[in-house]
Amino acid sequence: MINVYTAYRSAIDELNRSGAESAEFDAQVLIEKSFGLNKTQLLMNTNMPADENSLRKFNDLVQRRCSGEPLQYIVGEWGFYDLNFSVGKGVLIPRPESEIIAELAIDFVRKTQAKTVFDLCTGSGCIGLTIASHCPSCRVYCVDFSEDALYYARLNMKKNRIYNAEIIKGDIRRGFKFFNLPVPDIIVSNPPYIPTYEIASLQREVLQEPKDALDGGIDGLDFYSVLSASWFPYIAQNGLLAMECGENQATSVLRFFLNNATKAKIIKDFNGIERTVVIKK
Repeated sequence: MINVYTAYRSAIDELNRSGAESAEFDAQVLIEKSFGLNKTQLLMNTNMPADENSLRKFNDLVQRRCSGEPLQYIVGEWGFYDLNFSVGKGVLIPRPESEIIAELAIDFVRKTQAKTVFDLCTGSGCIGLTIASHCPSCRVYCVDFSEDALYYARLNMKKNRIYNAEIIKGDIRRGFKFFNLPVPDIIVSNPPYIPTYEIASLQREVLQEPKDALDGGIDGLDFYSVLSASWFPYIAQNGLLAMECGENQATSVLRFFLNNATKAKIIKDFNGIERTVVIKK
């Protein structure tokens, strides 16, 4: 009978052949999903026999990963900040660079006692629900037009036992006046920002994420224009707007707000990329 460690090493080889960029990490995550063994437990039990059902499940998951399905979709959840969020086909996968926005908003709430937060283009709810989790005195409104994404946002609100958030279906391109919402102290957003012409050249895993959550129009800046014209003017005085953007977009995003901002700054992510634009009213 094959042992678990042999199955693990074989999976790494197969994932490498398929073009997976992090074969060893992927194989370990799938081992834990299938056999319940973390990395330390796996290394301490290299001769452990692989039971048939778990092995079959593991091999199926490896094949899904080899076909290009995102690891996060296969596992069904992913960590963000200090919470776990359910994800699957139809919703954007939480990414560590988006944690910058959550951290900024949490810090701002604690310093100013802000009460109302909007998370526009919320997707899985990872940013807005993280803020709500850490700032129980504020109310967070999570807005998205995708019913698939909102399914996960609602699921994640229940999963993480968050009671000070509201999930709202609507297209933010309609602007603040379309929604019957209170004046926000903070707006956070990770909008679609990939230029349309770049979509086809994205990694195969990214192409399995919803196009509506990626495509930001011809130059990738469509939603920043909307945020500038239809949302930022209605934010409370001294309020904060924090937005994620793509590589080499930060300066262009900033230009939308120069006439209305009192303060503005650009923050780099962990890879040194200008990733977050922060505007103060």
